[in-house]
Amino acid sequence: MTTYRTLPDGNILVHVPMRLVRKQSGVRLLATEALALGLKYRRVALTDEFPSRFKMAQHYGFDSSYLTRMIRLGYLSPVIVEKMARGELAHVTIQRLQQIQTPVWAEQHRELGIE
Repeated sequence: MTTYRTLPDGNILVHVPMRLVRKQSGVRLLATEALALGLKYRRVALTDEFPSRFKMAQHYGFDSSYLTRMIRLGYLSPVIVEKMARGELAHVTIQRLQQIQTPVWAEQHRELGIE
């Protein structure tokens, strides 16, 4: 079950259980796992572990544009994350979520038609 809580420093901690699904084309992440990875990459990007996103992307073995799209998932509203975990936004793809550039949750909700 996805849970979230506000930390003393004002950040929000979102816990999303991870599950891999094996398909004929290989192992794939489900939507909730992609959201969890977005949170992980955002957390790492906010540290001084890597001097740039390019270096961070190299470390994880993908290009910086993919990393940027994944980090955007880390800024999604907890309401959106919860609805994705419950399957209530089945019509919304991960690619669509990666296109959301605003960190303002109310604007994210309007963009996806959530009120």
